[in-house]
Amino acid sequence: MLLINFCKKASGKFSVINSKLYLMLFFFSTTLRFSILTLVFLFMGMEFASAQDVKSLLQELENLQNDSLIRLKAQEILEKQDLNGNEDIIGKAYYYLASSFDEKNNYKAIEFYKKANELLENDSVLEDSFFRQSRIHTIFSEFPEAMKMALKSLEYNKLNNNLSKVQRDMSYIGYINDRMYEFKASIDWNRKSLVIAKQLKDTMAMAYCFGRIGIAYDELAEKDDFNPKLFDSALYYNNKAANYAELTGNLGYARTTYSNIGNSFSKLKNYKKAEEYTLKSLAIPGFEESKGVTLVNLGKIYLETGRYNEAKKILDSAMQNTIKYGTRKYQLEAFYRLHELDVKKNDYKNALKNYIDYKSIEDSLLNETKTKQIVEAQEQYKTAEKEREILMQRTTLAEQDLIIQERNYQIFGLIALAVIMSVIGYLIYKQQQLKNNQLKKESELKDALLKIETQNKLQEQRLRISRDLHDNIGAQLTFIISSIDNLKYGFDIKDEKLSTKLRNISDFTSSTIYELRDTIWAMNKNKITFEDLQTRISNYIDKAHLSDAQVKFEFNVESNVDTSEKFSSVEGMNILRIIQEAIHNSLKYANAKRINVNVSKKNSNVEFEISDDGTGFDLEKVKRGNGLNNMEKRAMEINGSLDIKSGQGKGTIIVLSV
Repeated sequence: MLLINFCKKASGKFSVINSKLYLMLFFFSTTLRFSILTLVFLFMGMEFASAQDVKSLLQELENLQNDSLIRLKAQEILEKQDLNGNEDIIGKAYYYLASSFDEKNNYKAIEFYKKANELLENDSVLEDSFFRQSRIHTIFSEFPEAMKMALKSLEYNKLNNNLSKVQRDMSYIGYINDRMYEFKASIDWNRKSLVIAKQLKDTMAMAYCFGRIGIAYDELAEKDDFNPKLFDSALYYNNKAANYAELTGNLGYARTTYSNIGNSFSKLKNYKKAEEYTLKSLAIPGFEESKGVTLVNLGKIYLETGRYNEAKKILDSAMQNTIKYGTRKYQLEAFYRLHELDVKKNDYKNALKNYIDYKSIEDSLLNETKTKQIVEAQEQYKTAEKEREILMQRTTLAEQDLIIQERNYQIFGLIALAVIMSVIGYLIYKQQQLKNNQLKKESELKDALLKIETQNKLQEQRLRISRDLHDNIGAQLTFIISSIDNLKYGFDIKDEKLSTKLRNISDFTSSTIYELRDTIWAMNKNKITFEDLQTRISNYIDKAHLSDAQVKFEFNVESNVDTSEKFSSVEGMNILRIIQEAIHNSLKYANAKRINVNVSKKNSNVEFEISDDGTGFDLEKVKRGNGLNNMEKRAMEINGSLDIKSGQGKGTIIVLSV
């Protein structure tokens, strides 16, 4: 019995040095060799029986459907496996444990998926493990981590030639890009996915690809000053998605797609078509809990077309729906549309009341999210504490067992004790060497992961701030413009000064929105490519030309410029702002007939030259305002240089070197 106990404890280490032990047997006497071989075969028999028992449990686990039973069986397997157990079996147990929390506790699910990933190298469960983690990170708006997991899933399924999963992963990568405002990338990925879906003749997969492409085009159209051609593309693909969804009988997705089509027509101000498709979406039976937002959209259509009584009726219906099904996010939108309706009807008392209700729900939703995150974090902490206590208990029991065994080993003969102690000493020495090397590598890996995690968190924070700027400040600025327009159209303002003042406020607010979009554009990127910057400069020049058609603009990039060069977000934004300020000054003060923007490569620097043929100014006499000072400060912030050359009647040349 003492020998059996010893073999059980040695099981984890024995498999590592099995080949070395057989080599050592050659040098021992016949009797000693027989004794050691007896121990070896006895151990192997017990190890085989234990392995068969765990494999049987794993087969049962793979066939279970109930989440509670899956948890119990997975925990039973983990308890039977010690730290030196079969990593493949332990990894699978963690995977199924994670899947049982998929719909109930995303934090626990992620925790166990990560443990499974560390142990599994090329197992069939990985075809879904990475994808499920990507989906959870997307729910948390952790898009860089979601993208990392989705790309891992794609890589695994490509290597294993799992075409249906490759199609799924490509489409989902497109969806993540859409959530990150990378709409062109979303279209590219879904086009690739669509090719595979057509090969597989998977109609529903094609519907999802068409729908996601349509949504991306809709966002691009809105971003590109409501570009009609892009909206046409959005409508084409969304109609395709709806048709394919109906072919498969997936009325839920067809309903959503019709609603999206209605939204596109609404943005195009084609309210007749918008109403047609929105009503078509509402006409699909069932899905009542999801119809609140569609009713709000219909109310908005009636609001924009001046049918205020119908708008009131529909928005009241939307409010009842959101209250019934607890969809507070859509209730928030319903209050805002009611607020707009009351403003149009000059019922400012109810408008204020509805706006207060709107802000109240908005704040409440934010507080609920924070509370939920705190509760889940506390639960994670409690779970970690319990696991640590269990581990400490196991360690204590293992130490006690070792002490008892060490006392019992004294009954062995002097020769057997010498041989065994020599082997154990050698094993401990080698194990410690391996452990030290492993700890060193783990420490290096943790440092690297910490750096990556810090970078990811910074990017996530920037994305959150940019979304807040877009959703909150952008919406409030738009509301100011809308309110001013309502004042202008709602009242017969005859005071020219007041009318001019209102127009100036509206123009200033619109300008602020454009600048806010530029800021959001820069914040959404770690690196800004030269092509991105070139596009932004070109767009600004086009807008400047519209403001003064008498001025001729020329934008040139010399052939020696490396167009693959990338700038940091701070560098890109400051370069853009300096160029914008220089063009603005030329238009406002120089009375220029021609403004040139030239980009060239000088030595290792990129030079941006902005020149005009205007009146110019004396650098020694002119009073330097905020514009010139801000340009110089921006150049210093990115370690660049700014050179200004000008003279009375000689025009002005500004050279930024980065």
